[in-house]
Amino acid sequence: MLYGEALFQTHENLEHLAMMERVLGPLPHHMVMRADRRAEKYFRRGVRLDWPEGATSRESMKAVWKLPRLQNLVMQHVDHSAGDLIDLLQGLLRYEPTERLKAREALRHPFFTRDPRRTNNNNSMVCLSHAEGDS
Repeated sequence: MLYGEALFQTHENLEHLAMMERVLGPLPHHMVMRADRRAEKYFRRGVRLDWPEGATSRESMKAVWKLPRLQNLVMQHVDHSAGDLIDLLQGLLRYEPTERLKAREALRHPFFTRDPRRTNNNNSMVCLSHAEGDS
């Protein structure tokens, strides 16, 4: 994500949903209940994701379990507190489309608008932990 890689690296639907829950938290109950018949196979008794019981392999289970929560994932890649970045990503990745940040709103987020030279707040600027040119 910070380095141009996909956040959820999978092509399997159930694994993708499990990765989303692992990083972003549980799918909202009302969304699970509204899922159509084609999606029923991904949920247990229509209430929760059929994971890990529905996993296709141990590798799939490991791929999901190795993912940290969003806050921890970001903190692995920055050299200090990244509150503004975490808040921005949480807004962009909300499950509920009506609550998700729109592009224009995201561009007005403090992560982009805060002047790091005018504040002593550590949340104001994010420096990647890798030096330029490292990959």
